[in-house]
Amino acid sequence: MGCVRVLAALLMALVLLVPGRASAEEIAKTFAVLPFTINGPEKYQYLSRGIQDMMISRLSWGEHLDHIGKDKLASISAAPESEKDAAQVLSSLGANYLVWGSVTILGDQCSIDLRVKSDDNKFWPRNQQTDIGGLIPALEGMAKSVNSSIFMRAEPKAPQATAQAETPVNRMNPELIFNENKQNQKFYLNPQFRYSGGTDTPGRWRSPRLPFTGQGMIVGDPDGDGQNEVLFIDKHDIYVYRWDNARLQLIDHYEGSRRVELLNVNLIDLDRSGKQTIAVSGIIAHNLDDAMSRNSPNQASSLMLTFENGKLKVQEDGLKFFMNVVKVPPTFQPVLLAQKAGRLRIFDSPVHELIRMSGKFQLGKRVSLPEKANVFNVTFVTDDDDAYKLLLVNSSDNIEVYTPRNELIATTLDQFAGSQLGFVIPDTMRGFGTSADQYTNMYYIPLRLVTTDLNSDGKMEVLVNKNISVAAQFFERYRFFPNGEIHSLFWDGVGMSLSWKTRRIKGTVCDYGLADIDNDGTMDLYVALNTYPGDSGFGKRRAMIVSYRLDQSQMDPNTPIVREN
Repeated sequence: MGCVRVLAALLMALVLLVPGRASAEEIAKTFAVLPFTINGPEKYQYLSRGIQDMMISRLSWGEHLDHIGKDKLASISAAPESEKDAAQVLSSLGANYLVWGSVTILGDQCSIDLRVKSDDNKFWPRNQQTDIGGLIPALEGMAKSVNSSIFMRAEPKAPQATAQAETPVNRMNPELIFNENKQNQKFYLNPQFRYSGGTDTPGRWRSPRLPFTGQGMIVGDPDGDGQNEVLFIDKHDIYVYRWDNARLQLIDHYEGSRRVELLNVNLIDLDRSGKQTIAVSGIIAHNLDDAMSRNSPNQASSLMLTFENGKLKVQEDGLKFFMNVVKVPPTFQPVLLAQKAGRLRIFDSPVHELIRMSGKFQLGKRVSLPEKANVFNVTFVTDDDDAYKLLLVNSSDNIEVYTPRNELIATTLDQFAGSQLGFVIPDTMRGFGTSADQYTNMYYIPLRLVTTDLNSDGKMEVLVNKNISVAAQFFERYRFFPNGEIHSLFWDGVGMSLSWKTRRIKGTVCDYGLADIDNDGTMDLYVALNTYPGDSGFGKRRAMIVSYRLDQSQMDPNTPIVREN
């Protein structure tokens, strides 16, 4: 899997590199690149389109040489098997050059075959052997060879780096690490390296430890007084804090039922009054024997609260569905979604909008989502086509990307949004006379998917946590992560790419978001986490907050935020 991840990252970086433009005095010729044939394991099949995109990018030459467009290749069902076949394909496309080829992968060795055919009946074959780690550099070298020997294109000289040529990176916070993708660009750190910041690093604030283990957190203005509060949930209770002189002051504490385990907390202004309703999802806590019984499935038990005059007040309790707030297209305004728990599965009912009628909360319009979607694991982001993509965190903590028609088009190789908050799947069967926990399946609720447009470029990104744990790489059910990083991802037309990330955060991340946590008029990225005293210190974990000031005044539109190409 390591090789697959490296190849995917390198291909993504190479695909979008745009060569320099040439003089407009010459008549442009055209070329076509067919998808490459991949002879090898299924996990490498993504290279077919990736290599095609890379070759299109590297061979395009301003007004000299232009690709005919992928849409015109739809009629080509298979790669040419001979020069004669290539001539027929070239004639049908009306292009000046045809580029195609194959990659054969055996173990860790690769054989690359590249073919170029021109409309004046010239033919150039290229072959190269390499290992899997050298595949992308080899393809890059072959593209340069085609440019120089076939298209007679001179390699541009690298510009001299000067102080005047350096372009500053827009840094909302020095703790955020941006991707390097431009020459002469000034950066704080290379995102390929992992760093831990000091306790007094500028731009980061850390709270004292709080006297509980956190399960979720949100920042907002539930009482509508113009000042944000900090809401925490632990396993059963709800806490309201307010920032006061660089400290968190406890305002109120609601003691919930010991039978109900709280899962997430959200804020939403349901009636446009300026006051936000507090929506908390909960589940009836079962012991293992109950959870394994068909007669005692998991049961949702959620509640709605208000916060007025410094006091939490329950508006409605015992709601029989799970809840979450998601920005839903086409307006991308926050919508309160809900889903009932199932008897045979955790979620065997559709996701609906939750509405309030005659003072009561009830399910409204159904939301069209993929089959494996639930109220906790989805969100939406805009794309370059003025449409949107649906993001879904699957059971393996990979982010899947879907079209508006719920067609799967991409999956991240890295894992994101994993949490330690889970419960027993009710249809699990016991083992044959062995201890039940060996055969227990768990569903872990993914962490929050925070969509935003911090640099106001009209393209949404999603903030997610990436857990950093050596043990989790070897043990699938290891959920106590000692470190994490918040990553800002965006849809680049091929997959989800990294825009920026925080330095490594010590502790198990349990929630995060964007809000003015200290009421100073500047947006903050806040991260709720539990301290990590080690695997044996479960009872000693304590909640705390790390926040990063996001100075958006640094966002000069002439130097936009750097993103990975």
